[in-house]
Amino acid sequence: MKKRLYRTSALLLSAATLAGCGPFTEQGKETVSTVTCPAEPPAVTEFVPVEAAYTAGEISGSFDGAFLKETLKKNENFVVSPLSAKLVLNMAALGAEENTEKELLELFGYADSEAMKADSKRLIEELDREDGTLTVNNSVWVSDRLETLKESYSQELTDVMSAESFNADLTSQSFVNDLNGWVNENTNGLITQLLSQPLDETARLALVNTLYFNNEWLYKFESYDTFDGDFYGVNGTKQVPTMHLGTTDFDYAEGKKLKSIVLPYKDGSRMKVYLPVSETESIADIIGEMSLEELSAELEASYTQQKINLALPKFECDYSGSLKEMLQLLGVSEAFDPNNAKFGKISDEQLYISEVIQAAKIKCDEEGTEAAAATAAIMDAGCAPIEELPIEFIVDRPFLYEIESPSDETLFMGVIQSFTE
Repeated sequence: MKKRLYRTSALLLSAATLAGCGPFTEQGKETVSTVTCPAEPPAVTEFVPVEAAYTAGEISGSFDGAFLKETLKKNENFVVSPLSAKLVLNMAALGAEENTEKELLELFGYADSEAMKADSKRLIEELDREDGTLTVNNSVWVSDRLETLKESYSQELTDVMSAESFNADLTSQSFVNDLNGWVNENTNGLITQLLSQPLDETARLALVNTLYFNNEWLYKFESYDTFDGDFYGVNGTKQVPTMHLGTTDFDYAEGKKLKSIVLPYKDGSRMKVYLPVSETESIADIIGEMSLEELSAELEASYTQQKINLALPKFECDYSGSLKEMLQLLGVSEAFDPNNAKFGKISDEQLYISEVIQAAKIKCDEEGTEAAAATAAIMDAGCAPIEELPIEFIVDRPFLYEIESPSDETLFMGVIQSFTE
């Protein structure tokens, strides 16, 4: 078990089940503290084709933006992880063939399966750290009812995804106990239960990913500079604990619709916080109305270092829900079709993905977590600048945030639009 770390933390679980899905425990019915996040996993239903809302060309290279737009349609506050979704679906893609494989690869802009394998290996090697500041774990749970599991697929799960493999009766309570124990260990005790009861008899294979992030701000907020301030949310104005940081050099950008600031962590990871440029426009409307191309341009704006007075509310949010409909809207259809899905590299038995569920949690406060310093470039050690008035970046209205790795991989993203009392 990797070293357990405390204070600021973010975690998530994604699970894909082939050929059936049992009930998952409900995660994130409401907030742990101040943010309302009521989403919960829906009941599993029969396959119903959903017409894709995006073309493969639009999605390629823009999965994060599409994921954001679709999740925002049904959730006021949320945190999701494009990375965890990618890793789970890449495990499935290793066993896919023909158009099923093509749809899964196009979702993330992969030219072919070799590009997907190389990217998956790179991500796991880069992001799974022994110090526990960021950990990635994958596993496959194989039903004793599965007729055959091809050795080549099992080997690629090990070689490419570093996945652990377990054989189990997926309809038994002992399987539930074992899976929940694995989840508990690989989330450092933060998630103790993923399954509430066994899967049904149609389940053949469960693919599970855990991602755990725990890091410390480069420029820490002092607790004595945290005090209540107004937040003008969609459910009215609320007094919420707000952190303050006096004039500090941060990377800052202002696009046509969004302005943003980059808050570095000690290891080179960073949180980006976005606000509408116009105080009369809402973050939800802006994101909903922009095309993927326009949204990508706003999220990838050019940053310059500016002196900033920052006010940021403390927030804590958890979320869970099905990704199935969203993935269908993004063009993945055949993989969910029990009659036409092609996972022949996994087994000679006809398999399909019955459900994909993700649960996530994020907490943002003054402290952060322990990590090595790696962001000295943010500090300006040049000649004395001409005295300028600092930019006021006051996060007192609905905002978008992203957490990125040092290599620009989007680990988590979400929107906060309201707070409870």
